[in-house]
Amino acid sequence: MNAGFARRTFLRTSAGGLAAVSAVSWTAEAPVAWAAGEGSASDDPYEQAVRDARMEWTALPRDPRLAPHLGNGRLVVRAVAAPGGRGVRLLVGGPGTRSAQSPAGALELLPLGTPTAVRYVLDLWDAELTGRITTTRGAFAFSALVDRHSPTLLLRARAEGGERLSLTTPPPEGPGLPLHTVNREHGDRHLLAASPATATGVGEATLHELLATGTDAAVTRHRAWWHAFHRRGHVSLPERTLQRFHRAQMYTLAAVTDPGPERLADAPALLGPSRHLGIGPVATALEQGRSPAHEYLAGALPGVGSKAGRTEDPVRASGALALWEAHRYTNDPRIVRDLLRPALAGVVGYFSGFLMEGVDGRLHLPVTHSPGQADASDCTHDLSLLRWAVTTLVTVTRRLREKDHRLAHWEDLAARLTQCHTDTSGVMVGAGVRVARSCAQPSHLTWLLPLRQAPHPDADPALARRSLQHWAGMREAWHAGSYATAAAMAAALGDAPLALELLRHLTGATGDGEDVLAPNSLYRHAVSPRAAAPFPAGQALLELLVGAEGDAVQVFPAVPDAWPDVLVAGLLAPGGHVVDAERSAGRTRWVRVGAAEGRPFTLRHGVDGDPQVWTSRPGETVPHRRVAARPAGPGAALVHPAPGTTVIVLRPGDDPDLTVRQVAAPR
Repeated sequence: MNAGFARRTFLRTSAGGLAAVSAVSWTAEAPVAWAAGEGSASDDPYEQAVRDARMEWTALPRDPRLAPHLGNGRLVVRAVAAPGGRGVRLLVGGPGTRSAQSPAGALELLPLGTPTAVRYVLDLWDAELTGRITTTRGAFAFSALVDRHSPTLLLRARAEGGERLSLTTPPPEGPGLPLHTVNREHGDRHLLAASPATATGVGEATLHELLATGTDAAVTRHRAWWHAFHRRGHVSLPERTLQRFHRAQMYTLAAVTDPGPERLADAPALLGPSRHLGIGPVATALEQGRSPAHEYLAGALPGVGSKAGRTEDPVRASGALALWEAHRYTNDPRIVRDLLRPALAGVVGYFSGFLMEGVDGRLHLPVTHSPGQADASDCTHDLSLLRWAVTTLVTVTRRLREKDHRLAHWEDLAARLTQCHTDTSGVMVGAGVRVARSCAQPSHLTWLLPLRQAPHPDADPALARRSLQHWAGMREAWHAGSYATAAAMAAALGDAPLALELLRHLTGATGDGEDVLAPNSLYRHAVSPRAAAPFPAGQALLELLVGAEGDAVQVFPAVPDAWPDVLVAGLLAPGGHVVDAERSAGRTRWVRVGAAEGRPFTLRHGVDGDPQVWTSRPGETVPHRRVAARPAGPGAALVHPAPGTTVIVLRPGDDPDLTVRQVAAPR
């Protein structure tokens, strides 16, 4: 393995090892690679959980896809071995997109001696990479971070013994990114700041000023942001491998999610349930008050199939899916009015010109390409996206009470659009095209995720499970992304055993194959840091814990039997409800749900017997007043809290600890 350590070391590292440098002055202290002691001394459960998920390397990989990564959404830095293994090369670029890599510049940290032993740690709590390299002449240590608030890489290094360091900017091997760099050297110490030359407002003068007077303040702000970010949510599982995977997912989410409104199509669905929509492009688009552009409509030409090229479909490229997911979790009407509805109207207007009326009176699609599969008329992938787009457009237009002369046309499209084709194994790729062999990308299941719809309005509920089982039964062509997507689909259907099996394969299987995650928790096969992030797997894990069906909030809807004890805090359910809950000995012990808008909703809490329902005062989270709640079936209640209050459901006679903590893990 290029990273030089076993796969299980990444997810099962002990709490010991490298400790984050947290002294008063980042610039004055020596960047040590690890400290004495057995892990963090903090009693903060958030910090304990995040530090426990740190990643360790005993050799840097040459392949950037396997490397440690730092980032702030706009700038991503990956640490690889310098040519010949002589030192460290830092690749400085953007996060890329799901289909393209960004150009990168490079910095090299090179000793005079030959490395003989190395150790690196990516500390997720401080978002800092620290390393110590022993050489034939001595040793050197370094720390690096990407400032959360500016497109700047900060690096400090110190040589020991007879070692000396050089910091160089080698010429790019391909399309490169020019860098501004400023290096201050004081004897055996180096302090460096670097930024892309294309970055707005960050030139060499700014970097000189930063190193002279502002480095410690910048690092303090950087760490404060990351600590607050990590404290927004908490997941504690007895299966520590998956708990650490969750924390790594949260770190990567903040590191590679580009907040630019032009990146709406790349916004991860994981932003919603993890309660981190504020770092994504939807929040930026709302602040800037502009709709996404529609140049993407020129890329898809129904009727020619894959001859049009491997362009992304207009629905995804418009950002409509990300906008709808953000609306599901926030109920923010501005998303629908200002962003989603214009995007959907453009997509539906474009597609409707290609629909053909058949002898059955239904509207059919000409040949299009099902990504990763085949060309087909009535392609299920495109039919599903179009059906979702037009039905959602009708729904939001009615909800906004807009008088739009196109509404009758959209309603006619929705009513007459043909159903997808099926056979005994489930949903087909398209007319006459079966899913007859293994494929890595289940484009024919787009209706299941991300659209969360039935394959067609009259579909048998069993069709969804049969279709997923058929695809998941042929895994020869799968890569890690396939396992992540399948886990998310299984979780969406409430199939906890299948979801857990797939998650365990991703995070626990050994080997260097593309069907398991790399040591940095990313895919091995992807083209960019953004594309390499296994966010569907992170979404699958959270969907087993908190979800929604219609207007009902579901707590622990599909927790695997292997997790008898679970504690979650700060997760977001659709509708904007913040959920905390604990499961103990296989039963739900208590549930706490924040009511942002004060609307009535059904809470499927899962607490046994005749539970007590309490509400809090606005702004508080402790029980204040017991209230009567109308039962809505076993383990469910209809509640109508006041805005800003919290609903708390307890077992009768129980007085649980409602604080955030770690559940026990089997030894």
